[in-house]
Parts: sequence; structure tokens; C-alpha cells
Amino acid sequence: MTGLRALARGLVAALLLFPFLPPEFAAGRETGAAVSVLTSFPEGFYEPVREAFEAAHPQWRLRIVNTKTTAAISQLQERGGDSVDVFWASAPDAFEVLKAAKRLEPVAPRPTGAPPTVGNQPINDPDGAYLGFALSGYGLLWNQGYLDRHGLPAPKRWEDLRRPVYARHLGITAPSRSGTMHLMVETVLQMQGWERGWATWLEIAGNLATVTARSYGVVDGVAKGRFGVGLSIDFLGQSAGSGEEDLRFAYPADSLFLPASVALLRGAPNPEGAGAFIDFLLSPAGQALLVRPDIQRLPVRPDAYAAAPAGYPDPYRTETGDDLFLFDRALSGARYELVNLLFDELVTFRVKTLNRVWQLIHEGEARLSALYVSALYGTASHEPVAAELLRAARAAATAVPVSAAEAADPAFSMALRRPARGLPVSSRQAELEAAWRAFSRQRLDEALALAERALIILRVAGGEGGWP
Repeated sequence: MTGLRALARGLVAALLLFPFLPPEFAAGRETGAAVSVLTSFPEGFYEPVREAFEAAHPQWRLRIVNTKTTAAISQLQERGGDSVDVFWASAPDAFEVLKAAKRLEPVAPRPTGAPPTVGNQPINDPDGAYLGFALSGYGLLWNQGYLDRHGLPAPKRWEDLRRPVYARHLGITAPSRSGTMHLMVETVLQMQGWERGWATWLEIAGNLATVTARSYGVVDGVAKGRFGVGLSIDFLGQSAGSGEEDLRFAYPADSLFLPASVALLRGAPNPEGAGAFIDFLLSPAGQALLVRPDIQRLPVRPDAYAAAPAGYPDPYRTETGDDLFLFDRALSGARYELVNLLFDELVTFRVKTLNRVWQLIHEGEARLSALYVSALYGTASHEPVAAELLRAARAAATAVPVSAAEAADPAFSMALRRPARGLPVSSRQAELEAAWRAFSRQRLDEALALAERALIILRVAGGEGGWP
């Protein structure tokens, strides 16, 4: 009897749970007709793809599970695929994280006519774990009307965003909340080197008006004039700009193109349907969708650009910054959570302090430069003490608590995870985050004090008062 009661309780529990499954998911489990796709792409992109796929393959239905890339990685790492067949996203390093976690099945390349690389970047994973279906450029989005009202120049390079003229005029999202932003952060870190790259991001951070919750928040903020310049993936920036006269998007002079990819997940309940979806994405019909005015993505098939409108960007004909630069996907994947957590501690949670620190450093450097020019004409004297204080302030404000060697060591980042809501992180991660937090506060306080002392000296030297 005890066994029968237990069986009955189990059946009742199963019946109670069943109605809460999504209808299309339940149908997919019963009939094999659903293909479940986990993606960070917006509805405006995936809906046309879904409609076209289902029209071409009436035996399959596409079930879209939409979430941020960072949340998708966490879901697939911690809880498995939850009966998802396909992972579909822009950031190649997100696929590297999942490949290292053995969450991806090998997938055969499809014939597309694409070369093996664009610039120096492989289109498909060399290990056969995922395939590029589109190419993504990352760049600068601005509101021309906003820039005109504030007398600001349009930026041309990542480095331009460090200039004091852009103070409180920039908007970004946190890389811990956006795979797109993570890729932009990592690209600069790799192009410039760990220390110099962080110095660039920390000075850019001094010009931030805000850090938005998602990538779309940057586009929306620029479009509505909440700030003038943002960082965006090309398809978001270009599609937003197509409907707004004042919006402009440009690839920076040191840009590169990276593949947006698709992968079959290990243990996929519907591998046949998943394969059909991947086939469709890389087919002439699927690639032709990408150049639609409401989508504006860059196909991997070179022949797809023949149907694109005049002036449409073509990565196979666009000069990029440094053809010798090879984005290291494995390195980016290995330190994915390290970069995200470190960025939050050094930038996301410190925006107002960074604003103040860099305002003072930039003002001091401008005064020092003016004083130096005056000294050349004999109307003032150079101030070496102030110059040394500002040099030390800049060094403190751009310091990073993790060395390049530590960042390149997979063992250092192995235990780091995106914090799951309501669950504690590991003790080692908690200790590291506390140490980084203390480091950031100490160095920014130090930079603030040094810059304030330098400004006192420079104001006195400029005849704006006496010593306090």
C-alpha cells in the first residue's frame, strides 16, 4: 500500500505540474515538432526568421527562449539546457564558455561560399563546435542633433571617448549584462593589452552619463537624447538609425568584424529540427533575410550582398584596423566572468566617483598644458610638482587589481561565476570581489586627493587665489 500511495502522489504531482509547461513546449515533447532556440537577439530580428523558417519547414515550429547572453550562459552552465536545442547569439566568446563547459555538440560546416576568415578572424569555430551565420561589427552610435546642440565632434576611434569634451555625454551597458558590451570591452583589452586596455576603459568611464541595464537601453538613450554617444553592435545601431534622422552609426577606425554564431546543444531533444534550423540560417533564403531594412545584419554568404541596397556595409570589402590582430576567443572565454565582475567593481558601481576623479585630472592637465605654453613665452613658470601629482593621479585612477598574467591563467578565473539571484557566490569569489572593491575605492580616493592638490598649485600659479 505504501508503494501505491507513493505512486499515486507522484502521478498527482505530475498532473499538477503539467499545465504550467508552455503549450508549445509540451507539444514539442510529445510530437517532436518544436525546435527550441535560446537567444539574446531581439524580437524584431528573430520573429521574421521564425516566420520564414516555419513557412519553409511546416513540420517544425520554432520555440524562442529570449534572454541576455550572460543569463543564457549561466542557465546552460548551471542547469543544463532545460530541453533547449540551439544556442544562437552574437558573441563568439559566449560560445567558447559553453564549449569549455562541454555543452556543445560538434556541428558540420554548411556550404556558404564564405572564406575561412574575415580580416584575420575565423568565421566558423576551428574546433567545429559552432558556425558563424552573420558577421558583427561593433562601433559608435551618436545623436547628431545632440552633438550639434552641445558643440561636440563625432567620435572616430575608441580612444576619442577618453577626451574630456565627452564628459557626461556617454552611455554604455555593463558587460555583465550584455554579451555585446562584453565583446567590446574584451576587444579593447586584447588590442591594447591588459593594462593599457583597462586604462582606456577607466578613462572612458569618467565620461559616462549612465550605465544602462541592457544593450537596447544604450540605443534608446541616444535616440531620446538622454546622452549623445553610445557603444553598440552594428545591427542595433543601424536599424535604429534607419528610422531616426539624427542617429548615426560608424565603425571605429580600429574596428574588426566577428561572427555571430549558432550551435547545437549537447543533449538537444530535437537534433533533427535543430539541424534544419541551422541549415536554414545558412541557406540563400535565410541569408537573404539578413539584409532586409528592418534587420540589417551582415550575412556570411558573400553572394547575399548582391541584393543589399546601395551603401550597405560589406565586411568582405571593408578595411578594418589591423589585419594582423586575431581576437583570441579561447582567452576571452576563459576569463569571461573575470572581465565582467572586474568591470562592475571598477566601473559600473563607481560611475559618480569616476566622473569626479577624471573631471579633476582633465582640468589639471588642461591648466598644466596652458601654463606650459605660457612658460614658453616667459609669462608664467612651469609647475613640476603639479605635473608629478597629476601623473600619479592618473596612474592611481587607471590601476587594475588583477595582473595580465593572472588574467591569462585559466585557473585564476575557473571558480568565478555570474551571481545567481538569491544564491551566494563561492567564498573565493566573495573574497576577490571584496578585495577588488577595496582596491578601487582606495585608488580612486588617492587619485582624487592627488588631483585636488595639483589643482590648488595650478590655480595659485594661474593667479586665481592664494594658498588655502
